[in-house]
Amino acid sequence: MKLKLLVQTQEFQNWPATKDRAASTSHNLVCIDMSQPAECRMTESISYRLKDEEIPKYWDKVMDKVIEVICRRFAHSKSGKASLIGEIVETQPAGK
Repeated sequence: MKLKLLVQTQEFQNWPATKDRAASTSHNLVCIDMSQPAECRMTESISYRLKDEEIPKYWDKVMDKVIEVICRRFAHSKSGKASLIGEIVETQPAGK
């Protein structure tokens, strides 16, 4: 499934190591669905978690731009927040 998403904000998170897990970080783009027709859009914001190889290409570079993402799956945090897992295939200015 392909989605067009407007990048609104970025979130960086890090978690310290515990006895069960290594330390980790995440770079997330918080987006709004821009799918057409408008009545078919998701009504809540969704995060796209950048892969390590995507961080230098997109972090701090896609704010207020539309990204086209191939969605492979959705993941949900313990609090129920949805994150999109996939890959960015295109970026464009928000006006297009």
